[in-house]
Amino acid sequence: MPTTPRAAVEAARALVESLAPLRTPPTVRVADAEEGVACLVLVWDAKRAMPTVRWRSPGGRTGCKADVVAVVAAAGRSLTRKEVLRALKAAGKRHGPGTVDKALADLTAGGELVNPRDGRGYRLPTWRKDATPSLFE
Repeated sequence: MPTTPRAAVEAARALVESLAPLRTPPTVRVADAEEGVACLVLVWDAKRAMPTVRWRSPGGRTGCKADVVAVVAAAGRSLTRKEVLRALKAAGKRHGPGTVDKALADLTAGGELVNPRDGRGYRLPTWRKDATPSLFE
């Protein structure tokens, strides 16, 4: 067993040496943690770009999209992006602004929300376009 952190990490060199003779280099990612120490081992073909590590919860943005629809529905009116973020925070939902932006884009593209670009924000498609009475009606 290695006695220093540096000696323990040198074991990675042995890993590279054992994988080098393979005809097709694998792309493998392994993460582990024990007693407060975490490690990520990423192996890829050196002739290619390093694969990016994406930390994403299972289901992707599914939970965020459901939470966004729920806060818009609960508000009962159109919400701007900032209002959606505040409502999610007030509801105890922990989604980052980038995730919420992508969820809003997905929901709008899928027709689950609409954003008519009237400055009022996102709303459910079943709501009237204009809740303010017209002067001409």
